[in-house]
Amino acid sequence: MTARSKEDALRCEMIERVLQDIREQAGGGAVIVVEGKHDVTSLRNLGIYGKIVPLGGQPLLNFADTLAYGSDSVIVLTDWDRRGNELAQRIAMYLQPYNVTVDTSLRDRLKKLVQKDIKDVQGLGRYLAGLQQSTIKIIKHIK
Repeated sequence: MTARSKEDALRCEMIERVLQDIREQAGGGAVIVVEGKHDVTSLRNLGIYGKIVPLGGQPLLNFADTLAYGSDSVIVLTDWDRRGNELAQRIAMYLQPYNVTVDTSLRDRLKKLVQKDIKDVQGLGRYLAGLQQSTIKIIKHIK
């Protein structure tokens, strides 16, 4: 087993842990905020259910205001590019006066794990599938 394949297997496991944390929080009522409808589809395909809300082009302050009145807890999963970083910061800032619990740590964990290879939530499913395939090949090779 190569160092790269071990790293891929570990990365796959760590991404799955983050996704499980997202599933648990979403199951507990947390609203997930993403940038667009393709991000919603990607998360659904990864088995994440609950309320997922795309930003959808409306003014961010209005979006935060609407979100605050229907949510006690929000998970921000914007892309991990410069724009996504800015959106995450602004959403958290705009929700702060409403005493809404805002979790950006899950986004940060995903970003650390995948930002060298993909830049957005939309690509997460395909990326994870590739890691899983390489991990399966490793396991078959060991046996």
